Amino acid sequence: MSQQISLIVRHIAGSKKGQVETFTLSGTTDIHIGRGLNNEVSYDPVKEDTISREHCRIQQNPNAPDQFTIHDCQSKNGTFVNDVKITEAKELFVGDIVKLGKEGPAFEFDLDPRPESHLKKTRVIDTPVAETKVHDTASIKTADTPIVPKETIGKQTMQHMLQESEKKSKTGLLITIVAVALLLGTGGFILWNKTSKKEVIHLREKDNMMNPAEIAKANEDKVVYIEMAWKLTSTSTGEEMYQVYYPKVDQSNKIIGYAGAYTKDEQGRIIPFLVSKGDYLKTLGNFKGIELDLIASGGSGSGFVVDERGFIATNRHVASNWLTSYHFQNYAFPGVMIGQMKDGSIGPNWEAQVSQDMVGEWVPGNDKRYIGVNTYLDVTFANNAQRTPAKIVRISPTHDVAMIKIDLPETLPKVELNDNYETIQPGDAVVVMGYPGIAPTQLVLKRSQDVFNTNPNITSVPVPTVSNGNIGRLVRGTEKNSKIDDYKSTFGDYYQLTINSTGGGNSGGPMFDGQGKVTGVFSAGKWEPGAAISFSVPIKYVMELMGRQQVIQ
Repeated sequence: MSQQISLIVRHIAGSKKGQVETFTLSGTTDIHIGRGLNNEVSYDPVKEDTISREHCRIQQNPNAPDQFTIHDCQSKNGTFVNDVKITEAKELFVGDIVKLGKEGPAFEFDLDPRPESHLKKTRVIDTPVAETKVHDTASIKTADTPIVPKETIGKQTMQHMLQESEKKSKTGLLITIVAVALLLGTGGFILWNKTSKKEVIHLREKDNMMNPAEIAKANEDKVVYIEMAWKLTSTSTGEEMYQVYYPKVDQSNKIIGYAGAYTKDEQGRIIPFLVSKGDYLKTLGNFKGIELDLIASGGSGSGFVVDERGFIATNRHVASNWLTSYHFQNYAFPGVMIGQMKDGSIGPNWEAQVSQDMVGEWVPGNDKRYIGVNTYLDVTFANNAQRTPAKIVRISPTHDVAMIKIDLPETLPKVELNDNYETIQPGDAVVVMGYPGIAPTQLVLKRSQDVFNTNPNITSVPVPTVSNGNIGRLVRGTEKNSKIDDYKSTFGDYYQLTINSTGGGNSGGPMFDGQGKVTGVFSAGKWEPGAAISFSVPIKYVMELMGRQQVIQ
C-alpha cells in the first residue's frame, strides 16, 4: 500500500501570510484556489480583489501520487510559478512558489512526506529574502496589493525551468524571402489612358532593397518590448471602480454562483454597474454576499523608437488600453439588470437577464465619469533585462496609435520613417518586427550584488520575432474620386497584410518596406486554422502625433 501524501500550502504573501493549510489527498482530489467560497483555498473577496473567483487548481496524478500539476482557470491576472506565467498545465515540485497575479498573494507548495522524486529536483532554502519587483504581461497592481518577502527558489528548479524554455526556443524565428522589383529605368513612368487619368508606377532601385534578415539586424535595437497594466478610477474621487456581482442561491439559500450586474446609461445603452468601495458601503451594504471585480487589465505589446530623445511609437490599445473595447470575464454573462427593491435600495432584477450581445463593445474610457490609470508602463530593449518606466505623451483620438517616452541619459538609435500612403500598392513586400506572446520565453538568472537585497532574480529577456509577407489590400478609411463623391470604411484606415506568424504582443510593432523604412504600425489580426489576416496602421498617423496638425484652415 502506497503512503498517503498531504499537500501543504504555506502562505508567504498576501492577506493570509503566515497561515499554513494542509490537505490530505486521496489520489483524485483537486485543490481549487480563488476568492469563491467553494474553493479549498479561499481568499478574502475584498482584500484580494485581483484574484479571480476560480483562479487556479492543483491536481494530483492518480497514477503517480507524487506528481502534481497546477492549472490556471482563465484567471484575469494570471498564475505564476517561480515568477513565470503559466499558459498550460505546469508540474509542481516541493519548494515552488505560486503567485496569483504577478504582484498578488503567494504561497509555497510542499508535501508531507516529501517524495524522493521532489527532493532530487528541488533544494529548498529556508531563509526568506526581499523580492526584486519585475513586471510580467498580465499583472495588475492596485493600491491594496502588498509588497512582501519571497523565498529563494532552488538551483535545480531554476535549471528545470530554463531547460523547458530552451526546448521550446530552438525553433527558428527568421523566414527569409527575396523581394523582386521591376526595374524599367532610373525613375518612375507615368502612363496615360484615354481619359488622361494618370497612374503612378512606383519603382525602387534594386541596390536599395534589403532582405528580412538585413532589416532585422539594422533595427533590432530600435524595436522595444512594452509591458503594461491599468485600472479604471473615478474622475471625481480617484477611487478604483469595480463591477458588482450578485450571488445566485439555490432553494436552501446556498450560493451556487454569481451574476454580473448591469444598468443603462443616459442613451439607453446597457453598461456594467460600477461602484467604488465607498459607494458599495453606502448603496449596497445591506445586500449580503456581493463580490466586486476591479475593472482592470494588463498585457504586453511592441513599439519602436522614432526620436533619439526617447520618443516611442506604439498602439493606442497598448499605451492606454482603457480606450479600447473591454474583455469581460467569462463568468460575467449571463448577467442581471439592477433595479429598485421594495425597501428602496438597489438590487438585482432576476427576470431581466443580460447577454454579451446586449452589452456589445463597451469602452471604459468613453464614459467621462471614469478615467484609466496605468499602474505600470515599462519599456525593455531587445536582449535586455532592464525595465524602464515610460509615460504617455500623446494619444490619437481617431486611430490606433500613441506616443510614449522614456528618459535615458544616452541618445537612442531611431528607425527611419517613410510615409508612402499615396504610392503603396497591394503586393508590396513588408516585414513586421515585434514580440508576439506565443513566442518562447527567454529567462536569465541575475544574482544580486547588493548586500541590502541579496535576492537572486529570474527575469524574462525579450527577443524580437521577424515576420515577412506582403500588402494584401488597402482598406481606405475615406476617399473621393471622379466616380464617387465620398465613401467611408466601417473598419477604418488600414493596410491588410498577408502575414500569419504574428500574434498578440506584436501590437505596436513597426512594419518595414523593402528598403528597411517604417511605413506602418502593426495593430490587429484575426487568426484561424489555415488562415490569417492582420492589419497595420499607416505611418502617416504616427507622424501626425510627432508634430502639430491643423484641422481647420
